[in-house]
Amino acid sequence: MSADGAPRSKWPLAVAGGVLALVVAGLAVVYRAVAGDTGAPQTAPVQVAEGFPPVLPPSFEGPSVSASRPSPRPARLSPSTPRRSARPAAVTPGKPITDYAACSTGRAVIFKATYPEKFGYRHVFIDTDADPRTGFAVPAIGGGFGADYMIENDVLYRSTGTDWSWAEVEGVTPLAGVTGGSYRWQLQPGYGVGDVVFNGADGETTEERYTPVVPVRAC
Repeated sequence: MSADGAPRSKWPLAVAGGVLALVVAGLAVVYRAVAGDTGAPQTAPVQVAEGFPPVLPPSFEGPSVSASRPSPRPARLSPSTPRRSARPAAVTPGKPITDYAACSTGRAVIFKATYPEKFGYRHVFIDTDADPRTGFAVPAIGGGFGADYMIENDVLYRSTGTDWSWAEVEGVTPLAGVTGGSYRWQLQPGYGVGDVVFNGADGETTEERYTPVVPVRAC
C-alpha cells in the first residue's frame, strides 16, 4: 500500500493515462490551428452548375430611345373640298360663257353651258331657297346670290358657310357629258331647284366669268 492508500502496483497506469490525455489535448489544439477554427462553423463553397447564365444585377437605366419611332396614327380623312380655294387676280380678260340654260324634267334638273375659254374650273352655283343670306355669297351678282350647292367640274358640293367653305356630297356624279367646250350636268330635283349662276375660272391667268342669274324652268 502507498501512503495515499492506492495499491502501489496501479500507480504507473494512472501516470500513463494522464500523459495520454495531454497528448490528445495537444493534437486537438494543433488541428484547430491548422484548420483555422475561428469559432464559427465552416461551410463548403457552393459550385454553380455549368450551363446556367450568370445572374447580373438589375439595371436602373431607362430604356434606350430608338432612332425610328412609330408613325402617329393617321388622321381621319376629311371630305374633299373644291380645288379652287380663292378667286385669282384678273390677268387677261376672259370670254363670256354662252348657251347657258337650266331646266327641270320633273325627275332631273339639267344644266348646260358653253365655255369658250379653257377654264380649269367650271362652276354651277345653285340657290335652292331663294335666300341670298344663306350659302356662299357669289360675287358680282347684283342683289346678292346665296349658293346652297355648287358643281365644280364633276363634283357636287354643299355650302357650309357664307365664305368659300364646302363639303362634298358623296355618291353624286353630276357631269353628264362634254362636247368641245359645251358641258352638261344633271342632278336630282332636290339639289337643282331655284336659280343658278354659271362661272368659269382657271385659278391663274384668266379673268373669272359669271353669267346672270338663270331661273330653273320646265324643260
